[in-house]
Amino acid sequence: MNIIVCLEDKNGMMFNKRRLSQDVAIREDIYKNMDGKSLIMNAYSYKMFSKDEPKIDIIVREDLPVCDSENLQFIEDKQLGNFESEIDKMIVYYWNRRYPSDLKFDIDFSNGKWEIVSEEEFEGNSHDKITKKVILKK
Repeated sequence: MNIIVCLEDKNGMMFNKRRLSQDVAIREDIYKNMDGKSLIMNAYSYKMFSKDEPKIDIIVREDLPVCDSENLQFIEDKQLGNFESEIDKMIVYYWNRRYPSDLKFDIDFSNGKWEIVSEEEFEGNSHDKITKKVILKK
């Protein structure tokens, strides 16, 4: 599986069943790096992406994550630790801020199973700095 997540400094994903933040710059970065693949997400995430009228194929499913090695999955409201063995690639966008959160990302990238293959920073629309890391399973 190829997963995209957005995290705050303490690996928070959600607070009170709501996303912590959003930035159009992340969505634009996702769109330009799709390479003809589909983007899979749930209806909650689709509400945010549909505002952009993206010119990519979006598949809306509620049973995420799904075993799909070809496409990308945008996950913002599910822990993924139970699926770690099935994940091949993670694209992680860090907000570089601390937000209150009650749903935490539960995969430890320092456990020796993962390798950061690229890291870049860019300015967001509502964030001074967003860090993007591409992380592959070793």
